[in-house]
Amino acid sequence: MDNFQKKFLEEASDLVNQLEQALLTLEQDTENPELVDSIFRIMHSLKGGGGMFGFDNISQYTHKLENMYDQVRQKKLRVTREMLDITFESADHITSMLNDDGSKAEEIKQNEAILNRRIDAVMDGDTTAAVAVSSADEVAGAGQEHASTYYIRVKPYERIQSNGTNPFLLIDELVGLGKAKVNIFHSNVPDFENFVFDLTYIWWEVILCTEQDVDAIKDVFIFVEDDCELAIEKIADTDIFAIEGIDPLLVCRHDFPFDLDKIKLLVDSSEKQKAAQAKAADSAQARPAAGDDHIKKFAKENSISGIRVASEKVDALMNLVSELITTQAGLNLYADRNRSPELTRITENLENISRQLRDTAFSITLIPIDYLVVRFRRLVRDLSREVGKEIAFEARGAEVELDKSLIEGISEPLMHILRNSIDHGIEPASERKAAGKNPEGKIILQAYYSGSQVVIAVTDDGAGMNPEKIRRKAIEKGLIAPDAQISDKESIDLIFMPGFSTSDTVTNISGRGVGMDVVKRKVSDIRGTVSVSSELGEGTTITIKLPLTLSIIDGMLVRISDVDYIIPLSVIDTIFAVEHEKIASSFQNVINIEGVQYPFYYLREEMGIEGEPPAKEEIIMVKYEDRKIGIVVDNITGEYQAVLKPLGKLYRNQDIFSGASILGDGTVALVLDTHKVINEFTKYNEL
Repeated sequence: MDNFQKKFLEEASDLVNQLEQALLTLEQDTENPELVDSIFRIMHSLKGGGGMFGFDNISQYTHKLENMYDQVRQKKLRVTREMLDITFESADHITSMLNDDGSKAEEIKQNEAILNRRIDAVMDGDTTAAVAVSSADEVAGAGQEHASTYYIRVKPYERIQSNGTNPFLLIDELVGLGKAKVNIFHSNVPDFENFVFDLTYIWWEVILCTEQDVDAIKDVFIFVEDDCELAIEKIADTDIFAIEGIDPLLVCRHDFPFDLDKIKLLVDSSEKQKAAQAKAADSAQARPAAGDDHIKKFAKENSISGIRVASEKVDALMNLVSELITTQAGLNLYADRNRSPELTRITENLENISRQLRDTAFSITLIPIDYLVVRFRRLVRDLSREVGKEIAFEARGAEVELDKSLIEGISEPLMHILRNSIDHGIEPASERKAAGKNPEGKIILQAYYSGSQVVIAVTDDGAGMNPEKIRRKAIEKGLIAPDAQISDKESIDLIFMPGFSTSDTVTNISGRGVGMDVVKRKVSDIRGTVSVSSELGEGTTITIKLPLTLSIIDGMLVRISDVDYIIPLSVIDTIFAVEHEKIASSFQNVINIEGVQYPFYYLREEMGIEGEPPAKEEIIMVKYEDRKIGIVVDNITGEYQAVLKPLGKLYRNQDIFSGASILGDGTVALVLDTHKVINEFTKYNEL
């Protein structure tokens, strides 16, 4: 596959996402013409790109969809639920065509045939109804006040099809801009013996009345300008199809051109008759051409707001930046050992540049959570219908950005959570009414920053979780002992155990006992944590906390005995120097500093590190939820830009370490995840 086709596949995937987003919005406001126009333009782009790059199946199918929405634009059809359902399914169908390697060609073909019949049924069934207009004349004249008429001659070069272009689709697209008469010329077609099937011998003349300007006409041929002879001439600033006596001059006779001279004479005569009325109308209301020109000029000057870059290139950039930072650390160490004012100045300048480069490169990898929201809206819409429930979905904080790898890692867990909310959380409308609730359930996805973490919470206003039922199920499945004494909170946390499910039946949505176990494992894989809170009858909230980045962090380099560790700067609040005797004599690891009592963890003791501690140690106050907790280390080396590297098999089960970083002298420092350090040692000390 060549690069152009790859680019089209990327752009087409984005267009399908935009289509789904527009459809979800249109479903809430079916009378919005701007949304209809947006959907029409997306299909138009898919059709044009598909035809150009050899995806004729996509081009032909989207052309049919485009026709349906063009009927809506002309107010001949209403946006109905059936139409929206078809379009959503069409988005899935187009995605299947984009991803097909040929193995599902027959299945795709059958699905397309079904969708085509449904599209035809919608168009045939609704067109006969008079919608928003009182007569066919009003429909034909709607929006044509500023229409112009053009003469277009299109002579494709014989080999135009060699680049994947279908000239018939170009003419079809041209006709779609308004009302048209098309004359075809085929005198150049050779006899059968000399006929070459992939050559183009015919050409066309088109009389087109449209509200679009000449640029829109040229856009139809924008990719084939070098593959055809194109002539465009405006012959009237009005709709000539409405002129009395014009019909005989617009009769299409193959190989006989339109008589432009006679057409122009008749147009000129008609315009003179209406000159007085037109002059009065023009003086009463100025035409908005100047404003349009200003908008076009502004759009042209500001058209390039971003570029598309392959994710592989972004990953390669981040790897190079990581290597640069590691090398920078080595240079800093060398400069410290070899005191030279000039070397120090160069090193500091280079460190400043590398830090800015790091921040810029990292920002490129950030993707807003909104990237996932369209998919989630679609999921809630489809599954709620499948289970017969009314559910509204709301996203808050969708502008929050996450590292690309985190976005990829969090997608599946959030899907599982939403499925469970739909299947287990939200009750049927009848049960909600009986409980005095709104028949329509609600699911809210909320994202926000919290210190060094991003928090994503999924809340439903459903039935909530019954701790006693969960406890019974856990005993039944042998997950806990029958005489186990656990709190309601601990009972609810059992849903994260492998194989646990409260569902009595297996459905397409949930009930196989793998959902929440997968959620916890997937979230842990990206150094996140997941928790659940629920109130019976009120609803459930599942909260995921993730680190802001997986690649490069600003850290504090610390040492215990002869081992280096890194603590992320984002979690550090304050640092105190404390006498070892004061730490050793503390009661239950609580120390009084400046009149405030702080709990702390003595890492040397918790990690079983032997040796004599220094007389004065450092206690680092880190933020943990809404508290400050101390972490005691031997001494602090200083701030350090840490490039996180994954740990090997030996440390696979060590959750307290989020990775490792190579220091300037080639040694390795382990990166501490303070949240998991506190969680781990709290559990250990409670045993």
